[in-house]
Amino acid sequence: MREVITPKDRLMVTIGYLLPLVLPLTFLNIWLTVLYWYVAPYQSPFFDHHMRENINAQISYQLYIVIGFILFFLLGSVASVGIDWLPDLAKLSIPLFAMGLMGIIFIIIISWWFVYLIAIIAALAKKYFRFPLIIRFIK
Repeated sequence: MREVITPKDRLMVTIGYLLPLVLPLTFLNIWLTVLYWYVAPYQSPFFDHHMRENINAQISYQLYIVIGFILFFLLGSVASVGIDWLPDLAKLSIPLFAMGLMGIIFIIIISWWFVYLIAIIAALAKKYFRFPLIIRFIK
């Protein structure tokens, strides 16, 4: 039997996806989405699937960004410590690698916005969407 996805399902999922886009505060958007998922007066398999994916994506992308910043600051602190014993190429490569990490963090943030817009479009088109490159904490 085929599942019927109502306009209310699509609206509820779209609101769930818009929460982190409207309020992009670091960990507050995860809690807000979890609260919305549990308090929402309407539940369906379509809504549950999308909210699980939404929360998993938010946790994963936040984790990737935090790890990127930690690596950036670790490399910055290594570069600021006396590294006179390293060859000139290594002295130059540490700050360049740190700047590359900042570029990767920027790409993660921009891709987060695009993937969320694709997820909203998929939800409006009555499609089940799975985010790429995320860790599925909530099954």
